[in-house]
Amino acid sequence: MQSSKINVKRQKIELEFPMHCSVNTLYNYISSPSGLSTWFAEDVSVHGNKYTFRWEDGEEREAELVKNINKKHVKFKMLDVSYPNEFLEFIIHKDEITDDLALIIYDFADEEDADEMELIWENQVQNLKKQIGA
Repeated sequence: MQSSKINVKRQKIELEFPMHCSVNTLYNYISSPSGLSTWFAEDVSVHGNKYTFRWEDGEEREAELVKNINKKHVKFKMLDVSYPNEFLEFIIHKDEITDDLALIIYDFADEEDADEMELIWENQVQNLKKQIGA
């Protein structure tokens, strides 16, 4: 009997959120353990390039920091054997003309859970905006 995870289709989710803060502030909240633990997970620990994210419900996920471009881009490769090619990516986009700032997030979800995952991210980013005061 095959595991049900094998048959589940995963899809990449792309979300963009307008942000009203400085690039430096936003970058700190998406790249540092202390910043991430204020809005993304209850506890974030780091050992070298390995991050461990823990939530109140007991869920824990490990990731490797694979890209960190100062004030622009943070990418984590998720260390989950069930989904070896998945990542979590935060991109800071600043419009050259308008100076508008946006946070772009890439994540993955089961096909049937994609809408729920988008709602979770909307709530998470609302938490981020509250922390920033934006």
